[in-house]
Amino acid sequence: MKYLIDSDVLIYYLKGKPEAIARLGQIPAAALYISRINATELIYGAYNSERVKNNLNVIEPFLKQFVTLEFDEGASRIFARGKARLKRTGTLIPDMDLMIAATAITNDCTLITNNLKHFKRIEGLRVEGLQDA
Repeated sequence: MKYLIDSDVLIYYLKGKPEAIARLGQIPAAALYISRINATELIYGAYNSERVKNNLNVIEPFLKQFVTLEFDEGASRIFARGKARLKRTGTLIPDMDLMIAATAITNDCTLITNNLKHFKRIEGLRVEGLQDA
């Protein structure tokens, strides 16, 4: 099984949160992936901080440990279809979250997140929280 790690879990891991370290430690490193969207969110966080250089020096090598899945044509179609459905039902979520979910679906990954509220709305997405095993 493949797992895509959501940005919040990556941040918790970097901050040394025991639940994130424990959860990711249960999964073989070769089965852990990130999306281009997650990488972008973490890099943005570094640039938006008061310690840009220090944070980039931590984040950039950390992200290189993972295979990065791109937002491709298949993910684009899943995103568009999903956003239209969520809009019709009045349950929209942020575009970046939907792009992460679409990338996970396209690449047959289970998404590990601490934001189950948003991601459980997305049809076809396998999602697990930090406490799930």
